[in-house]
Amino acid sequence: MDLNIYNCHIHTFTAEHIPDQFLPLGLVKFMRYSLPRKLILWLFGKLIPIANKESAARTGRFLARGAFESQAKVFEYVQNQYPKETRFIVLPMDMAFMGAGQPKVQYEAQLKELAELRDASNGAVIPFCAVDPRRPNVVADFPIWHQKYKFNGVKIYPPLGFRPDHPALLEIYAYCEKNKLPVITHCSPGGVRGAKLSKGEARQFAHPANYKSVLKQFPKLNFCLAHFGGAEEWERHLTGTTPREGTDYEATWLTVILDMLRSGEYPNLYTDVSYTLFTEKPEYRPFNYFEFLKVLLVDKNVREHTLFGTDYYMVEREKVSEKEVSIALRSHLGEEVYFQLAHHNPKKFLHEDTKAKSKVTGKRQKSI
Repeated sequence: MDLNIYNCHIHTFTAEHIPDQFLPLGLVKFMRYSLPRKLILWLFGKLIPIANKESAARTGRFLARGAFESQAKVFEYVQNQYPKETRFIVLPMDMAFMGAGQPKVQYEAQLKELAELRDASNGAVIPFCAVDPRRPNVVADFPIWHQKYKFNGVKIYPPLGFRPDHPALLEIYAYCEKNKLPVITHCSPGGVRGAKLSKGEARQFAHPANYKSVLKQFPKLNFCLAHFGGAEEWERHLTGTTPREGTDYEATWLTVILDMLRSGEYPNLYTDVSYTLFTEKPEYRPFNYFEFLKVLLVDKNVREHTLFGTDYYMVEREKVSEKEVSIALRSHLGEEVYFQLAHHNPKKFLHEDTKAKSKVTGKRQKSI
């Protein structure tokens, strides 16, 4: 039997799920309707100076994906870039409490739509549930949502304005640990942040060291620090401008995550490579991020706790496509290590294969 690919980090939310003031000039409201949306995309293509045409085209492509009328339409686009049997962890966002107004579609309706997409996808969609601990009654509602919509895990996004050890989240982690629901959290300095937060404040909420106490309190909970610290922190690490030793807040986020994985103190800690691998390397550098990742994966604890993911459709702003990144990663890592990240580790993370072997065996998918 061929081994299928798991993409452990994509998004399908649309403009109807984003707060009204998330983008300037009322763009979110415009993007929800066909004619204004076409006008905005036309403007990106026609009125941007020639020097910025490529960047504008990528931004327009990103906005076009988010403007699709349904999550099913967004998912169809990414699914077409992968082999038929590929499965995708779909991560929604609860942005109602970030201080940017309210989305047109309330959060539970988003969950319902995602559950319907899962049911229609023949197993390709693995839905997670976003949790913001500031949502009223979220601790009581969470088990009801789980029973009703049968999601497979939880996504949290601390840069929206909360710590990962918020009391409400601790109660939800306990439920997740008991019911074998893995958790994925945003863990890079970039991305979305609460409307009233500075970049520095958002960094404090998202820092990987914040999770040490959580992981020790819930040692059986599968927990993924997404983005492996992010490209900004990879650059700080590679250029050698930060100490290899010192406090967690002096080291790079990459160093903190690597130390946590290598230590063996957190046996159910994972990370993923979403978005980070899409970032362009400096022209002067004789190696790329794929080759650097290959070096990091020499360590067994790192190799067996890293997941393949892309962060679609956020990456539509970058030059390379989903398919290009997946093929490049497979080419650089080789079949054995690639399928460790894209098949065996995800199955273990999702509790689909509690007896997952560290060494990859079996056949591969023939094409991508």
